[in-house]
Amino acid sequence: MNQIFNFSIALILTLVPSTVFARCAICYTQGLSGASIAVIVIVLSAIFLFIANKFLQKFLEKYN
Repeated sequence: MNQIFNFSIALILTLVPSTVFARCAICYTQGLSGASIAVIVIVLSAIFLFIANKFLQKFLEKYN
């Protein structure tokens, strides 16, 4: 029962947009162009995926 409640709360929070989530990325950046935002997102996601890959490799080698 508790899992269903937690799932429903998480579903409501992700599906109902609030004013914070409804704003565009340009509104927060104050002067950055769309291309520079795209480059920042691509670089940060590449760094995150690299770190996650290293962590996952260590995790899998530990348990194999």
